[in-house]
Amino acid sequence: MKISELLRQRPTLSFEIFPPKNKDGDISSIYSTIDQLAQLKPDFISVTYGAGGSTTRNTVEIATMIKERWQIESVAHLSCIDATAENLRGVLDQLKEKGIENILALRGDYPKGYDPQTAPQEFRHASDLAAFITANYPDAFCLSGACYPEVHEEADSLEADLRHLKIKADAGASYLVTQIFLDNNYYYRLLREARKRGIQVPILAGIMPATNAKQLLNMSKMCGCSIPYTLSVMIERFSAHPAAMQEIGLNYAAWQIMDLITNGVEGIHLYTMNRPQIATEIMRRCDAILREFRDAH
Repeated sequence: MKISELLRQRPTLSFEIFPPKNKDGDISSIYSTIDQLAQLKPDFISVTYGAGGSTTRNTVEIATMIKERWQIESVAHLSCIDATAENLRGVLDQLKEKGIENILALRGDYPKGYDPQTAPQEFRHASDLAAFITANYPDAFCLSGACYPEVHEEADSLEADLRHLKIKADAGASYLVTQIFLDNNYYYRLLREARKRGIQVPILAGIMPATNAKQLLNMSKMCGCSIPYTLSVMIERFSAHPAAMQEIGLNYAAWQIMDLITNGVEGIHLYTMNRPQIATEIMRRCDAILREFRDAH
């Protein structure tokens, strides 16, 4: 089933995982992760895609396995920053053959050693990829895109970022998933301003729990998201106490989810970092609210 069809029926709860990174290419460690996440009954699980397509095969394999073995819809990430049309057709043909109907179309991070002078320049933006898929595989895939509550680091302004987001939606993205944010007010601003500019597709809120001070600070720096005052005070006070920091991270993520649901969010997308026990604990902390959320329609 296409995720756009699910979103027309009810708000969604989804998880994101990534192919295991090891030298021998063995991905069997992901099986236990998916098995535990499946018990939480997500509407879909998305699988990330390495820079330059470094994990293409594993992404396709894991996305297929999620759908076939666990009977859960999967979303395969696909990036285009140094891809050619021929490369992309190869991956898209594989996904279509495996019955994967959902793709998150991304520009992607610049791969190590990326040289704009020699790298392919056929696709410079995620909207280019979305337009390519829409034109060459009509009705085969439900496309989604990424968005940034606190503005993409390469955008000149919120206004410029929203213009690009509109292009992405118009190119075929039927829903959007946000980058990580720690202040829900930025999500509400994004939603409000996007709607003003005619971006009417669902915007799912991406949440990543941080369970230690170093991880939280690194996450903030890497994703360009600000740390609210109340959370920063807690980090200052308890950074040297791992158990306390884990409690803070879990409770804060649960609070974000509860606040978002209260304000009518159309979907919660949890970045699990392949740690199903963390996802399980957060779901436990807001179980009754999540049940009400998922039964809303």
